[in-house]
Amino acid sequence: TPLFEACDNGHENIVNYLVEHGADINRENEEGKTALFNACQHGNEWIVKYLEEHGANLHKENENGETPLFYASKKGN
Repeated sequence: TPLFEACDNGHENIVNYLVEHGADINRENEEGKTALFNACQHGNEWIVKYLEEHGANLHKENENGETPLFYASKKGN
């Protein structure tokens, strides 16, 4: 989704725009990941904090039982 791509690439202004215009922060991809996983994986701290403040589920598990915070630590972020 556009939100996933913006989180991957650290585009804070696009993340803000999409969320303010109704993007579903907790939408899952085929692996059970949300945009928060992408932000954590790529070390985009501002986006992680922004998504958290706007209702992202920090405890969401993907299909392998991993959470966004696990992803961040696994990737060294």
